[in-house]
Amino acid sequence: MAESVKKNKVLFKWAWIVVAIVLILVGQFGPLWSPDLSREGQSAIMVLLAAVVMWATEALPLPITSLVMVALCGFLGIATYKEIWAATFTSSLWMFVGIFGFTTFLGVSTFPQRLIAMVVRMTKGNINLVILGFMVISAIISTVMSNIALTAIMMGFAASLLRAAGAEKGKSNMGRCLALAIPFAVMFGGCLLPSGTPINVVVLGLAESACGVTITFAEWFGYTIIPVALSLVACWFILIKVYKPEPLSDETVKKFLDEVSALPPMDFKEKFNIGILVVALVCWIASSWLPILNTTFVALFALGLLFLPGTSMITTKQYRSESPWDILLMMASINGIVAAMSAAGSVAWIVNMLLGVTSGMSFFALFMVISVVLAIIHNFFPSGPGLAALVTAPVIGLVGAVGGNYTATIVMLALWCALCFLVPLDSVLLVSYAGGYYKFNEMWKGGLPVTIATMVFFSAVLLILPPMLGAA
Repeated sequence: MAESVKKNKVLFKWAWIVVAIVLILVGQFGPLWSPDLSREGQSAIMVLLAAVVMWATEALPLPITSLVMVALCGFLGIATYKEIWAATFTSSLWMFVGIFGFTTFLGVSTFPQRLIAMVVRMTKGNINLVILGFMVISAIISTVMSNIALTAIMMGFAASLLRAAGAEKGKSNMGRCLALAIPFAVMFGGCLLPSGTPINVVVLGLAESACGVTITFAEWFGYTIIPVALSLVACWFILIKVYKPEPLSDETVKKFLDEVSALPPMDFKEKFNIGILVVALVCWIASSWLPILNTTFVALFALGLLFLPGTSMITTKQYRSESPWDILLMMASINGIVAAMSAAGSVAWIVNMLLGVTSGMSFFALFMVISVVLAIIHNFFPSGPGLAALVTAPVIGLVGAVGGNYTATIVMLALWCALCFLVPLDSVLLVSYAGGYYKFNEMWKGGLPVTIATMVFFSAVLLILPPMLGAA
């Protein structure tokens, strides 16, 4: 019986590999879909579809699929190898190399247990409220901190609780819920202020050039605080209902709190390394106003400090073994695929094609169509700033043609270039995905209703509030 199941799994994976090969061949040799789309652009689209099929079915390990697909982009002439390889290891990926040091440290430190113990005491061990506590903390901090770095740190805290609860990776609903709740909340928090994510800055700059509209910090916060708060609560409610996290038993809570209480006082090494973490956090926050404090530099410099002789709590072996290098490779490859698609013009073609159907629509209909299109596209085009750069100018032009509200459109563009809840391809989501608590094809079950709820709240507020306040 076991042998038969194993054989069926092998056949299943081979079937999807064949599907992916067929898609690639269609893109390379099939008839062109449009005179405005080059052969390279069409091939790029089909390579991406093939990659999505392989990722969703896990026919090959995710990073292996990514590496093969990015290599194919060069082999098929979609873009030059130079363009592809130059786009793979971006500054954000090098930042991950530094962040891995923090996650390794948090795995051996008692600090996560102590912090989580505070949350557990405040919520009296109610797992639903514990998850809400994680989400609120994540959302608040993300307004002034790198989303990627914060997700990594919060996942380190969550892992401590999950280990205490005996949550098995890939099997625990508690693990699934927390591993999705944290990055979702981080993304929501990044929407609250213009400085919350680089995407907001990109959209504001492009929009100001296209239509001359500027939005202040206070105005941005006023437009986003209500829909973000409503969406965050809705997200929490949806996740706990869809994934139904196992409750923390009184025994588990007592055992966890007793274990934390029995911990010896933190020694100098641990305090020193926590100090490095705190200083790094402050520098990441300050980087919004002090460009010299580059976030990647801070992460890599802090990594060096974590290994200072006589003060380090982690070894090189631990750093190598505990860091998710496979996810790093996957992220690098995704960057290469996105760069190839951009070079081939396929992304611009997709966006223009989809936006072209909006001709003659009212501003309300146009606003909703653009929201839906971006909410879908961003899931498979994980570069939020890149997507923002591609769509801002044409969307502003369309809105101007129908006499729509620029301010509402600008905020909406930034939001949907930053939010994605269906598949874990965005860098923020990949951080939590690396923990192994949920599978690629499990995310959409909670992510789809979260997407719908978010669209309802943001659309309702943005279509009413800016025009009511006299914003252009």
